[in-house]
Amino acid sequence: MKNFLLVMILISAQAFAQYTTPNTGVNWNLDDLVTNSAGVVTGTFPNYAITNKITISTNDRVYINPGTVVMFSGSTSGFDVLGKFAAVGLPEDSILFSSLNQDSTGVAYNGIYFQGTSVDTACIIGFVKIEYAYYGIRCLDANPIIVDNYFRKCRRGIQLSSSSPTILSNVIERSYEYGITITLSSSPLIEGNTLIKNNTQGTSAKNQINVGLQGNNSPIVRDNIIYGGSSIPTGGISLWVSGATSFSNMIIERNEIYNNGFGISLYSTSDGVINAVVKNNKIYNNNINPNALVSGSGINVNGSPFNTPIITQNEIYGNWWGITIQNGTTVQAGPNPNLGNIENVDTTDDGLNIFYGNIQGTDTFDVYNNCTNDIYAQNNDWKVYDSTLIETHVYHKVDNNLHGLIKFMPFSTSIPVELTSFTASAVEGNVILNWITATELNNSGFEIQRLKDSKIERLNDWETVGFVKGNGTSTEVHNYSFVDKILTKGNLTID
Repeated sequence: MKNFLLVMILISAQAFAQYTTPNTGVNWNLDDLVTNSAGVVTGTFPNYAITNKITISTNDRVYINPGTVVMFSGSTSGFDVLGKFAAVGLPEDSILFSSLNQDSTGVAYNGIYFQGTSVDTACIIGFVKIEYAYYGIRCLDANPIIVDNYFRKCRRGIQLSSSSPTILSNVIERSYEYGITITLSSSPLIEGNTLIKNNTQGTSAKNQINVGLQGNNSPIVRDNIIYGGSSIPTGGISLWVSGATSFSNMIIERNEIYNNGFGISLYSTSDGVINAVVKNNKIYNNNINPNALVSGSGINVNGSPFNTPIITQNEIYGNWWGITIQNGTTVQAGPNPNLGNIENVDTTDDGLNIFYGNIQGTDTFDVYNNCTNDIYAQNNDWKVYDSTLIETHVYHKVDNNLHGLIKFMPFSTSIPVELTSFTASAVEGNVILNWITATELNNSGFEIQRLKDSKIERLNDWETVGFVKGNGTSTEVHNYSFVDKILTKGNLTID
């Protein structure tokens, strides 16, 4: 009986053994690991099996050849990288990391884990399909290159802590939780990726790209396509900064974000400082959560007055709300996003956002100010070109005196002048024109033209008879008049 127990213990120990490379400067492929790992790695090219964790020591390198297929088994199996690791396939001959246990909750295997001693310039994952891992790639104080990969049904696609890798042109699809999650002072470049229907768990807002909440960061998120549809709590991009000594200078630009629970969320707690720039994104139809009281913003800016992003040149449409500004659920002082300010000398915050179709029922909510402080939103295109109509597209102090104003005048339009009245009358052989403007944008003046012959109406049949100087850019009411002293038959107009 004693001998039988001893045999069982030895078999169990061998089955669960991990392997660490010798730290002697070896440069190995999987065939070398088959030879040296005492059964942790088995197989021949192109098919291999790994049953436990492989640790790549500080002085060693492991590389995976194009066309390789690796099947992992056991929740601890995967690669822990302390040295150099390269898995680089080809577009026509990629690498596959997978498991026979097709479970996206993370029990199949652990994945690839880059740690602080790994050599950034010698660590690259390219043209690899990674599926069913707990972490497709995890980085702790490491900055590998992650390019042209396909992450599918991992628990978390990519997780970063104190890491700033380059993440380019990947597809991250149907993660059980986050597509990309970032914390602890990480500032990666995330560019040209496609994130699809992540957070299949669907129990809370584990967003497609999730940044925060600890530390200082300046990630760049640009030129990505981020779309959802399967999980109503899931947002496109979220940033959370907490604590007065923490800040983010995140750049979110040129992304297409649609069919999520919300588009972008910028959240500051305990006076966390947000100086993000949200620029030239297309944010639409983020309304898959039917409860518009808890979700559905194209952009939500929430929390403390130190939340001061610049939001410019975005196209925002088809959401439950265009942009919402709030500090919790009560009306109080809150964030100070800059949606457009042409009163200062800075030209990077000149508005130029386009809003339309952010509708609930028959009500339009292109911008909703749920705070007591005023918000600048000048020089934006609301797809209506009359201040009284724009009022019906925003919610602010005019609607409820407890709320702050939304300063949307002047608005951006191809028509530089908003007329409130225009009259023409004939008096003693003269024609008198009177008009009133409510707003003017870069208006040098009015050229007065008269048709030469009422029976002809071609462009060159008009003659200029005068000019009235305008008031440049103004949100005040101005009265104008002009007298044409030679009355001729025909139509009169002003340009």
